[in-house]
Amino acid sequence: MKKSVYYIVLGTAAACFLSFASCKSTKKADTGAEAATGGLEVSASEETDNNAPESVEEASAESSENNEASEETSAKKQKKEKTKAAEETPAQNAPGGNFTGWIKGTRRSISEKYGRIQLKIKSSIGSYSISVLNEKEKGVPVLSTANEFASNAFYLKTSKKAYNLVTDTNVHSSARRTANGAAIMYNIPEVAEVTVDFSCFASDKENKDSDSDMIKVTATVKNNSTRNDEFVIKAVLDTVLGEAAEYHFYTYEGVAVRNEVLYRTLQNQKWFVSKNSNAAMQLFFSGAEATTPDLVALANYSTLEKNTWEPDMLSYRAFDTVLSYNNSGVCAIWKPIKLAPSETGKIVFYLAFAADGKTPSGEKFVYSKEYEQQKAEENAKEKTADNGDSIEVISENPAVETLTEKSGFGPQIINEKGEVPQKNQTVDFYIRNMSKEHLTPEYIQSLLDRIAALEEDSPSLNRQELLQLNAELDAILTYLRQQ
Repeated sequence: MKKSVYYIVLGTAAACFLSFASCKSTKKADTGAEAATGGLEVSASEETDNNAPESVEEASAESSENNEASEETSAKKQKKEKTKAAEETPAQNAPGGNFTGWIKGTRRSISEKYGRIQLKIKSSIGSYSISVLNEKEKGVPVLSTANEFASNAFYLKTSKKAYNLVTDTNVHSSARRTANGAAIMYNIPEVAEVTVDFSCFASDKENKDSDSDMIKVTATVKNNSTRNDEFVIKAVLDTVLGEAAEYHFYTYEGVAVRNEVLYRTLQNQKWFVSKNSNAAMQLFFSGAEATTPDLVALANYSTLEKNTWEPDMLSYRAFDTVLSYNNSGVCAIWKPIKLAPSETGKIVFYLAFAADGKTPSGEKFVYSKEYEQQKAEENAKEKTADNGDSIEVISENPAVETLTEKSGFGPQIINEKGEVPQKNQTVDFYIRNMSKEHLTPEYIQSLLDRIAALEEDSPSLNRQELLQLNAELDAILTYLRQQ
């Protein structure tokens, strides 16, 4: 009996357990179906009550995400502005306005217009190019714009090594804008810092409304080593104007430079000109604050880009070579600068520009005193001509014969006493105040170029000047033969 009751109780418990499990399984299936069908069997009031909290939560989450995105965008914008401001630190923020120290600049390219000048700088490598603006405000390049402007470069030579400040991987460069131009900074760690400042200004100081048409180029070197050293600065400019003209360069007298030439002295050369029908550029290495170079070379660019510090020049070789056709350049090398640690030294030269067939007027600034004196003399002559007065020129020494072709035997050289020197006399009677510069190949070549230019320009041939130049040339050659 007890055994039967035991089995009945056990069976009842098993039935209850199976019934409970079945109910739970059915409820779970209903819940899954409800989730799958989106709760379609729920009443409208229940659906509203159930979804209301979820909508509030979703709206709150969306608003939070929008606020976070706005804050992130604002933070990025502020960071970008701070970075730009840090990259383009203006010169006036430098301590004491000292341009010789290392001042952080931008690594971005710079392109700015100042009056009639357009200055472009590749800050990452420290190269530059210059253009002059024509009447249509379009830039006409006066220096090469090819190959990232790398052919326009400054060089620095120490007692141990020579650096191309543009292509040498040991040199770190950057640039910054200034009030009237731009500056390129080169840093050679534990060796030197070089700052090249391009300052634009107007050559006509009297006219305050005139546009900038000149650049004062100042290269400053600072000794960052721990010992005294000598530093030599070299500049190479890859000119392009003469490559579209008959001649690559002209002297300040307007004489064409027909062949490569190297000048060890600029006593007889105030400036050089590179020009064509679209634009012109004057190069001043002397006058005003300019630092006279140790040498200036006008040559084919392939001659200037070689690894030798000084150009390997052949006497009066043609500008065009087998390897490089119609490609000219200018090279200037200045004298060594001796500097103690932290000391600085600098060199200066000037560039002047004009467009649309006009002539640059840089001499108004560089040689302002001479220009003003010449202008005063011209004004005096004009006044004399207006008054109708004639001036009779009388020679101080009546015995001195004017150089003419009347005798039929060429010019006759007369000394101060009015005597004709004998052939065996020294050349002192032929050239007064002769100096070593008169005997240099450069000076002799300038005489030859001037004579050739006068002979070619037959309509306006100045025979008086031609005779004088030939007489001077004959005297120099006679003196050289006597040595």
